[in-house]
Parts: sequence; structure tokens; C-alpha cells
Amino acid sequence: MTRRVERIRIIALDVENAVRSQMAEAFLRDVGGQRVEACSGGIRPQPLHPLTVRVMGEVGLDLAGQASKSAQRFFGQAAFQFAVLLTHADEAGSPRLFPGALAIERWPTDDPLQGEMDDEGRLERFRASRDQIRAHVHDWWVRMAEAAPDSQGSQLLSSIGH
Repeated sequence: MTRRVERIRIIALDVENAVRSQMAEAFLRDVGGQRVEACSGGIRPQPLHPLTVRVMGEVGLDLAGQASKSAQRFFGQAAFQFAVLLTHADEAGSPRLFPGALAIERWPTDDPLQGEMDDEGRLERFRASRDQIRAHVHDWWVRMAEAAPDSQGSQLLSSIGH
């Protein structure tokens, strides 16, 4: 008899929901498949940044149809097992917690929109943030698999190529 793996509800949060939290949502959906219900939101939502779409497309993740959302949209819904905060603690407007989350994960990632630079420099910053978030998602997924019962843990690890 095969036991069903419980779906993990997780929300990725940042200030604008235009870059980092959108990337995290896409990676979580990609790695977790049907095992994860991933959402994202921002404190002060701004439109999805075109470079977010571009750099995620470079790794095979299509963000067409994604839109920026307010974190408040998710208040009062069923509890999330995890809220992931992608901002640095000292970042202006940074979310500190999320009502309805059973646990908080902190994955501080540099905001690629901050600072003055040319277009190529900005693109490289977006790629660096993307790669950092992908590593956070991978590490988190491995921790989830290691904490799961043996058969469920093996199923989780198989989804990331272990």
C-alpha cells in the first residue's frame, strides 16, 4: 500500500513580489510538483519585472501568467506550513512574519533592483539572485526529505535528481 505524501503549503514573501518571491514560487513549484502548493506575495506589490521572466526562462521556467500579488490576499486562508522571507532583515519594508504560517524560513537574498549599474550588470545581478534562490529551495527540499519518513523522503529526494 502506497502512502500519500501530504501537500506542503508554502508562501514566499518579499517587498514587491516582482523578483525574488516570484523566483522562489517558481522553483518551489518546479521541485515540489504536486507535493507543494506554492504561492508568493509582497508587502507593496509591483508588476513582475521583465528580467525576472527572462532569467527564469533561461533555466526553463516559464513565468507567463504569473502576476504580482499582495501578501494580504492570503490572510485568513488555510494555514501555510512555511512562510519564506527572502529579504534581508534590515531591508526597508521587509516582511517580518506572516500570520497563519506555522514556521518561518529566512532565505535572505540580495535585491537585484538595488544599486546603480548598466543593463548587463543588472542582468548578472538577477542571475545571481536566481541562482541563490534555487540553492535555497534545493537545500530546503533536502531538509524536508530528510525529516520525512523513509519512503516519503525517498520520493521527495527523487524529484530533485538525488
